[in-house]
Amino acid sequence: MEHTYWHRQTEKALFPELEWNKPERRDHAGRLLIIGGDMHNLAAPATAFAITKRTGIGTIKLALPDKTKRLVGDTLPEALFLPSTLTGEFSHKGGVELLDHAAWADSLLMPGDNGRNSETTILFEDILRAYNERVVLTRDAVDILSNNPTAMFERERTTLVVSFAQLQKLVKHYGEVSSLQYSMDLLQLVEFLHVFSQKIQADIVTLHEKQLIVASHGAISTTKVDFSDKKHWRNELASIAVCYQVWNPHKPLESLTQAVHLLK
Repeated sequence: MEHTYWHRQTEKALFPELEWNKPERRDHAGRLLIIGGDMHNLAAPATAFAITKRTGIGTIKLALPDKTKRLVGDTLPEALFLPSTLTGEFSHKGGVELLDHAAWADSLLMPGDNGRNSETTILFEDILRAYNERVVLTRDAVDILSNNPTAMFERERTTLVVSFAQLQKLVKHYGEVSSLQYSMDLLQLVEFLHVFSQKIQADIVTLHEKQLIVASHGAISTTKVDFSDKKHWRNELASIAVCYQVWNPHKPLESLTQAVHLLK
């Protein structure tokens, strides 16, 4: 059976024209706010900052809890320090300030290392409700919201870069009757995501059977990968993807598929 919605990417990029559309001038290449980190770990936002800058996004700001300031010092002029909890995660008290910074940005990237504090959960839910542009979430930025998947699944201009286990949990909490199983073959998962992604607003990227699978409003792309040396593929892919989605806001499937190609 021919699946017209299923696009298979090989070593050759499926959508090479996106490289031609890449802005030549950095001041035309978009504004990005990265939100992540806590006082114990800044690896995810630091990696996201480096990758998005290398990929070519125009201007980047980095929102961190203020208890990380002693770790960062004056080494990162792009850093914005927001109120934090006693244990060093984002505090809900910083919501208004964070939204002011978000209003400046064309897109938000939430790469994780944010802890599991309930105040941070409330803050992130508020951001998703109040901010209207693209938000890309991955790793524990997804986990902290996993008990309320509706906040992500039913939000327009949302991208989730998730492990299969994360997707399985989100789908279950969303109340989907058809469950995801590790025993699924690629065709079964593609067919599930084809149907499921038409029920929700968010775009999804996940990894299963050495295939990176992109699902966007019923359309699917798959790319065979070997991630034996890429333990942090979610953060890397989310960081590349947010750039291409800023540059191609009306082409979510193409942008994510090109990001997968570049990650390979």
